Amino acid sequence: MPYKILVAGPQGSGKGTQSERLSEALGVPALSMGQLLRDEIAAGTELGKQMKELVDTGRLVPAALSVAVLQARLAKPDAERGYVLDGFPRSLDQYDVFTDQPTHLIVLNIPREESLRRLTHRLTCSACGAVASELDGKMEGDACACGGRFQKRKDDNTEAIDRRLGIYEEETRPVIDAYRARGIVRDVDGVGSIVEVGGRVMDALKS
Repeated sequence: MPYKILVAGPQGSGKGTQSERLSEALGVPALSMGQLLRDEIAAGTELGKQMKELVDTGRLVPAALSVAVLQARLAKPDAERGYVLDGFPRSLDQYDVFTDQPTHLIVLNIPREESLRRLTHRLTCSACGAVASELDGKMEGDACACGGRFQKRKDDNTEAIDRRLGIYEEETRPVIDAYRARGIVRDVDGVGSIVEVGGRVMDALKS
């Protein structure tokens, strides 16, 4: 049976990092909805052109359009044995139009204070979107392996983080509850080192 794993959690919980670790361990692609949409726009596909027009005019990409991009990616050969999907679906309207049947939803739980601590020290590569942290000795302006530079995101401040955490509770928590009713949710303590949390994630998959 293929692993079709969703990874959720509040901002700063390590979704992207743990998704990549799962991808390597299971030999399936790690997918980020945000990156898929950016790639589609950059490629200039018909869907990409529609989304670019929406983004350029400050409108949200409809759930059906996002899912169309995702389903096209899941149809590629490397996803036949499964996938790890970071941060999707984030709202009930996305949940309603996402017809694939995931096998697990890993929820990385961290306190609000930990989200604030991690995000206020987060650095993001301007080129590839890779994430690093000042807590690990990285500094703004340091080079990324891709050739880009790490920098702070403008929205990684206390006010913006609080707003995003509020959206998570209001919009994503009901999605988690819906999947919990289907018996596929695995709650994981997201506080600790990357390796410690990764071990808990693998244990959760086996449970």
